[in-house]
Amino acid sequence: MEDSKTEPRVPPKSIDTDLPTREARGHASRSRPSPSPSIPSQPTDGGPQESFELERGTSIERYVLLKPLGQGGMGVVYSAYDPDLDRKVALKLLRPDKQTPDGNSSRAWMLREAQAMARISHPNVISVYDVGTYGNQVFVAMEFIQGRTLSTWIRKEQHTVPEILRVFVEAGQGLVAAHKAGLVHRDFKPSNVLIGENHRVCVLDFGLARLAQVAEAEEQALSGDLEGIDDRSEPIALALPESSLIMGTPQYMPPEQYLGTEVDARADQFAFCASLYWALFRKRPFEPRQVAKTAAESSRGTERGTAEGIRKLPHTTAAREPPADAKVPVWVRRAVMRGLALNPEDRFPSMEALLEALSQQQRRGQRRGAIAAVGALALAAAGVGGYAYQQSRVCAGSDALVASVWGPEAHQKLQAAFTATGKPFAAEAAAKVVNLLDGYARSWAGMHTEACEATRVRGEQTEELLSMRMVCLDRRRKDLGALASLLTEADGKVVEKAVDAASALPSLQPCQDIATLAEQPPLPADPAKKTAVEQLGGRVAEVKALHDAGRYKAGVELAKKLEPEVVATTYPPLQAELGYHLGWLLQQSGQSEDGIHQLEQAFDTAEASRSDRIRLEVLTKLIFTLVNNGHPQEAERWGQVAVAILKRVGGEPALAIDLMGNLGYVALQRGRYQESRDYFEKARALVDANLGPDDPKRAKVSHGLGLAALRMAEYPQAIQLFTQSLQQTEAAKGKQHPEVATRHTMLATAYRESGDLEKAQEHVQQALEVRKATQGPEHPAVADTLDELGMGLIALKRYDEAVKTFNEALAIKRKALGEDHPDLQYSYDGVGQALLAAGRAQDSLEPLRKALAYKDAEPEGLAETGFGLAKALWEVGQQNEARQEAERVREEYKKLEKPDEVAEITTWLGVHEVEAPKPAPVVKRPAKRKGR
Repeated sequence: MEDSKTEPRVPPKSIDTDLPTREARGHASRSRPSPSPSIPSQPTDGGPQESFELERGTSIERYVLLKPLGQGGMGVVYSAYDPDLDRKVALKLLRPDKQTPDGNSSRAWMLREAQAMARISHPNVISVYDVGTYGNQVFVAMEFIQGRTLSTWIRKEQHTVPEILRVFVEAGQGLVAAHKAGLVHRDFKPSNVLIGENHRVCVLDFGLARLAQVAEAEEQALSGDLEGIDDRSEPIALALPESSLIMGTPQYMPPEQYLGTEVDARADQFAFCASLYWALFRKRPFEPRQVAKTAAESSRGTERGTAEGIRKLPHTTAAREPPADAKVPVWVRRAVMRGLALNPEDRFPSMEALLEALSQQQRRGQRRGAIAAVGALALAAAGVGGYAYQQSRVCAGSDALVASVWGPEAHQKLQAAFTATGKPFAAEAAAKVVNLLDGYARSWAGMHTEACEATRVRGEQTEELLSMRMVCLDRRRKDLGALASLLTEADGKVVEKAVDAASALPSLQPCQDIATLAEQPPLPADPAKKTAVEQLGGRVAEVKALHDAGRYKAGVELAKKLEPEVVATTYPPLQAELGYHLGWLLQQSGQSEDGIHQLEQAFDTAEASRSDRIRLEVLTKLIFTLVNNGHPQEAERWGQVAVAILKRVGGEPALAIDLMGNLGYVALQRGRYQESRDYFEKARALVDANLGPDDPKRAKVSHGLGLAALRMAEYPQAIQLFTQSLQQTEAAKGKQHPEVATRHTMLATAYRESGDLEKAQEHVQQALEVRKATQGPEHPAVADTLDELGMGLIALKRYDEAVKTFNEALAIKRKALGEDHPDLQYSYDGVGQALLAAGRAQDSLEPLRKALAYKDAEPEGLAETGFGLAKALWEVGQQNEARQEAERVREEYKKLEKPDEVAEITTWLGVHEVEAPKPAPVVKRPAKRKGR
């Protein structure tokens, strides 16, 4: 997100903006208490229940209860202390003995299941330490894990497809371990999976969950009347005709589980895929009632509790077709849909087979060869340990590789170059930039090593995927190298932009996102073209670095020089990337219309590349360029397209922040201030969730929120937000950075508008000091700050000083920007308003008319100038012209949806009426005689 040139001024001459071209611009549902995220918990049973919580300090065998963590239908889970082994445990105390609908003792059943679980030793299964009885109750002592459920992990955070697959594959390994021990979970779902703070994935309650909720079901439950089936994510138990018992959670339960027959591991496979479908697509794969109905129809004419009904289940999937726009690889979709087959025979033969498919089924042939090679190497290396060590060395060298572009020598050169500029903020900027680049380099090396080990050591990904990841990472290393090279030869302009440039290095996340990598077209098959693409990628990285460092002219020259060579590669991603860098550079260097045209072309090329990420990057820049150059309606239309693409892309926080911020400025320009605030609030939430405390985007978002508050005349909130933005800018860039002056100027505006003129002048003087020290006395940013100083002087009724100040601003702007630049409108308006306030209406006419001539200036600024002109015209006796101008301005304010200003002008017109001229006397003429 950029600080927009179109940041509105309130009144229009109140905002010192950071210009791109310069530096300043059935069964009743049942509730349950929230379980602790750190322990396994069970849902409540139906209806009211009597609490049987025990007091702290109660001993159950050797365990001492500490506190209850969650209460469910089976019982209560406590944190407890095991003094013998000096450890904390989760102790589940089951409810007093019940009889299950089939007449068996739940207590005996629970003991058998818990004892079986205790025999499972697997990192992805919660450990059961002990099982016993306490009076007529069963207790289970389990591992205590601090973490959160998979359900919470999915609902409250954005995750990439690889991240989701990693977690689910680990949970699936827990199911595999249980199946090998002869246990079927029967109620696998995201809330029965725990993700520890150390990222360990652990499945809870194998076999236990099926007794979670014993309730009576209506006899028609599976014969057409489905009202008895709970559609929530709570586990249910149904007492079917002939006393068959089924257990499970409808959203995840396979059809065979409704039939009351003994199910096998394929039931867990179905529930696993139903959970994974929800995680990937954020939709439920099927309607539980429809699955139950299918089960009922298949079981008609068969004996309850037999396998015959299962064999008659349809040979089709239970799931809806996944959303077409979801960025999930085809091989993942196929595996999930197969696991959701209605007939168990159509699913994978085992959980292992399903997990293999989810771990990229197309790599199987490659892996067989790789495994054979591994075996031979292992023997030759005299042991698995020796082989593992050798393999780990295969992926060594990432640190040295990244150090070739950013290492100790580059550190020293950068610090020396920054110091040589003499800028007061250079030393602080150097320290912050070095810290940012060091962090980026460390992340790059870690990801490079991990990508290599995933294929060469652990065999988790294909060579093809490794190649794609390495191509991506190589480009990011070139980006780092290009920026580092530029920063080690920095001048004052580069130093000023350095923190932003380092923060703008492309995210590494797409380099591990399989969906993003898969959507990219492969590199050209022709070796010469492939080499050209790889080499030109490094040159395009130089173009980006030049832009980010503020060297716009040099960036345009290099981009235009590279353009024919990039086009010759016929590789759309590289063409689109260069195109949008060139378009953005043209915008930043003042060639706005050319920039818009270039960005539109880049979007067309990005369409051919099939890369949503590139499309989104292009549109984010195009929206900013359009709104900054007087095309807010077009910007708004493109914004709708960008939002749709963002939804497809999913987890791209950096791009989402920029897009929300730019849409906030679009709404601000259109006069829709609450909508603008909403966009900036979305941007702030993304910043809080994804960026560090000193990231410069924090200050930009606070700045945007402050603008919205200012335009809504919420002055205390605006002051608070601008103060926050000032503090964030100082933390990110140092107290002497030019952007600090921008924040001081905005605070001056807010204080002036609130009536605190003393505070306003204090901040504007601080802004001037920073501007002159860092940018020189003749920089246009100094003129912008002088404009704000002039407004404060008018408010203080120091009119002569105000006129002098505005004229000083005009002189700076003419020299730096030229007479035709729309920024002069603000200063001409200031001169006119000061003269008018001083009672010199005749003298104010010329500067006010000059201000109105800048048609590309901000609409609200022009409207205020027009009202000032109307007042001046009235004062000099040109009443008709005055009223016409006031009426015109009133219409402009109506378009801008400014009711207060409309009412003010209406009142003024009511007071300043023009006396109607007296009608001329009627002269009666004699009737003409007809001719003789």
